[in-house]
Amino acid sequence: MFLFGMGALIPPSAQACVAPNCRVDVRFPLPEKGKTVPANIPGLVTVPPLLESVDPTTVRLRLLDGPAVPSTVTTGAHQTQVLVPNAPLVPGTWYRIEAKGVCQFQETRTQSATFFTGPALPLPTTAGTLTADPPTNGAFPLYEDSSCGSRWVRGDSTTLRFTPSPELVPFMPWVHWTVEVDGQPWSYAKHGGLTSTGEDDSESYPYEYNRRLLLLYTVCGYAGCGASHEQPPNSGLAPGWHRATLTATLEQASLALPPVSVDFELPPCEARFANMGAGVRGCADGGPVDPLPLPPPLPESGDSKKGCSQTGGGLTVLGLLATVRLWRGRSSRRANA
Repeated sequence: MFLFGMGALIPPSAQACVAPNCRVDVRFPLPEKGKTVPANIPGLVTVPPLLESVDPTTVRLRLLDGPAVPSTVTTGAHQTQVLVPNAPLVPGTWYRIEAKGVCQFQETRTQSATFFTGPALPLPTTAGTLTADPPTNGAFPLYEDSSCGSRWVRGDSTTLRFTPSPELVPFMPWVHWTVEVDGQPWSYAKHGGLTSTGEDDSESYPYEYNRRLLLLYTVCGYAGCGASHEQPPNSGLAPGWHRATLTATLEQASLALPPVSVDFELPPCEARFANMGAGVRGCADGGPVDPLPLPPPLPESGDSKKGCSQTGGGLTVLGLLATVRLWRGRSSRRANA
């Protein structure tokens, strides 16, 4: 009875998650296929592997046939390394940028990317326009902490819609982003986090325990079978009217783009949330919500450290105590013999 009591008191098995270090190697934000790099680009960005860094001594710019291009390497936002050419690039020329990531779990190799330069372009003076969708009610995954995966919650949410200005589009790969709500930080995206059409292209936010950049929400409770009625720790915004502000920062450019803002409303939680799983197929007293698509898994890279590992809970401890008791019993019988 004591052993079973201990097993009941120990928390159930859970996933102790470690961010997938080195599963994504160094990357270089560059224009989409068919687009060129402006010859007057202020700085070329090297983004490190997840939760790791870039060796600045390995960041180089070369002509495609090999000679190095005189440049300076400096630290940028979000642990990036930024290569600043000492002179404007030559239009109509192929270049190769290369760098090596630092990973504590495995050896890394030098990565590279090639690009073609176009004419110099005026640096942007405006960011674009921002709107907000009408709020919708439903279930969505919430990344609360360093756990592996997410918890399903129900609430109201709205999606920001950003339309970049034509003058910003050619420079968007080297822009990083922040969203504030009512003057308080909400989320961020690294360089290349938004596409040239203004869509959220970042897949690293679940592993960095960061909210999506353009999704704003309020949480009314957990969803699914046996859903807890406790408020999740990351409950998002309070119901009511808010103002969202998106700021774009072009790396190494001596300019400040005016932020863009939009007002939006999130309705209060209503009685429909009293039973989070009520009426959902699959449970007698409420059920699991229909799964929504999650971000695709990040690609494996070598024998990198995996993202998730199971930690034993009640059953693990129970089995250990039972094994110790059995071993002590055998020892006692041998001593008596």
